[in-house]
Amino acid sequence: MLSLDSPILGTGFMKESKTLLKVRLWFYAFSYVHLVTVATSLLTIDFGAHDDPDIQMYQKIRFKLITAWFNLFTLVYFPICFYCDWRELRGEHERSHVKLLNQVRYLCFTSILLPTTAFGDILFWRVWNSHRELIAPPSIHKIVPFWSQHCMHTVSLVVVLMDLVLVRRERPKSNALNIGILTCFLVAYIVVCVQSFLKGEYVYPGLKLFTGFKFPVLVTYVFVENLFYYTSQWFIVDMVWGQGNMKKVI
Repeated sequence: MLSLDSPILGTGFMKESKTLLKVRLWFYAFSYVHLVTVATSLLTIDFGAHDDPDIQMYQKIRFKLITAWFNLFTLVYFPICFYCDWRELRGEHERSHVKLLNQVRYLCFTSILLPTTAFGDILFWRVWNSHRELIAPPSIHKIVPFWSQHCMHTVSLVVVLMDLVLVRRERPKSNALNIGILTCFLVAYIVVCVQSFLKGEYVYPGLKLFTGFKFPVLVTYVFVENLFYYTSQWFIVDMVWGQGNMKKVI
């Protein structure tokens, strides 16, 4: 964790303070309540009760959607952030378990949560506004309320961007570990999609278009865009907090 007493050497406009910590505590609390509320609402939908086979399929694959992955990921991430900042506010950031949780927190956000959420949400709205049938069968949109799409794909992006701005971070000396974690996450998700395809289940209808040599092109695109968002976050960190603006205490 970064101590409130750490020197500010950069030129960024954001400064760490107890007031900012309190803002973050409220931010994480509200974000968690919102996420739990939306998740509870969507998980109560019984897709299997419908006669339409396209709708029934979502009873099996809804946890294979990339949106489900990063939204469920934040169900664990938010409590960790809240706990670490609460400990920091009490001046207990030097405890070994708090330091460890902060390391996990920062690593998971920069390596997985930020790039995959930005990728999933931005791609979702680009496709939704042009060819939404590539995201899900049209019949699904009658079951899943439109407001939930904004909760899952708009609010989630706003939340990670707010987190990026509100939490003081620094560029890693080496990106190898972060990119390695991101790569493992993406490979795991691609494997899930391929396994579903081999079972005759398409996680997204648009995947039907990427057969043969087109599939490696799609995989390359996924990695390139995720790496773009991963790299972009450090420019925002430099702008908000100032380059080289802190010293590590973990």
